Amino acid sequence: MSKDIKIERTQSTILRELNLILQREFPDSEYLNSLIIHEVRLTNDMSHAKVFYSFLDTTANVEEVEDELKQNLKEIRKLLASKVEMRSVPELNFELDKTLENANKIEKILKEVK
Repeated sequence: MSKDIKIERTQSTILRELNLILQREFPDSEYLNSLIIHEVRLTNDMSHAKVFYSFLDTTANVEEVEDELKQNLKEIRKLLASKVEMRSVPELNFELDKTLENANKIEKILKEVK
């Protein structure tokens, strides 16, 4: 039970710090400073983290955003390591959060049914 609480606290800390890092540390970036981290899911051993994000720039190409994330992944992880107190910082796997897009599709379908 206490391990679950520790994982949840760590997820919350990583979420907060990643949002701050992306907004403050990459001012010259084309896309990174417009990313919003919605959720972080850690594995039980806290060695890997799935980071779900979306971006404010609606004109942005998903592939370009992913390329910029891949190019800056080591720097993001290094900055995260300096902000959080962990024995080892987890490997970060960024995934586009499609929840809002799916919700909009469902809402459109429901409106058509009425």
